[in-house]
Amino acid sequence: MSAILEALFAKHVNNPDHVVTALNHQQIVVALSALVAEQQVAVLHMLYPRTDARTHRSLDALVSALHGHGLHEVAELIAQETHYLVFRDPLKAWKAFQEIRHDSLAIGVHLFYKGAMGDEAERALDKDAHRKG
Repeated sequence: MSAILEALFAKHVNNPDHVVTALNHQQIVVALSALVAEQQVAVLHMLYPRTDARTHRSLDALVSALHGHGLHEVAELIAQETHYLVFRDPLKAWKAFQEIRHDSLAIGVHLFYKGAMGDEAERALDKDAHRKG
């Protein structure tokens, strides 16, 4: 836990005059994913742009594709435009992440896993999702 606090207050380590730091949502989610790294918890941050007809068509198509892959709960949460999806199963997180990223033109997604984001998180999740036995 102290390593996470040190990461959150990295600019102020060894400076007792600094008692506060500014954080953005990415830093908070990275810290959360680091806290639960041993449980292989993946967090998907969904990005829904301002709604227009193209966004609704893309959202509907994505929801349909997720249902088609058996990810019914994920599909329902995305239909409700949930902003954070938290998975305890690396394989289901990987499937949902790939489906969202590749099959939706109007909806974006950021992956956070084991205290990492972006390519590093993707590599770690891919490894855990496809681990044999």
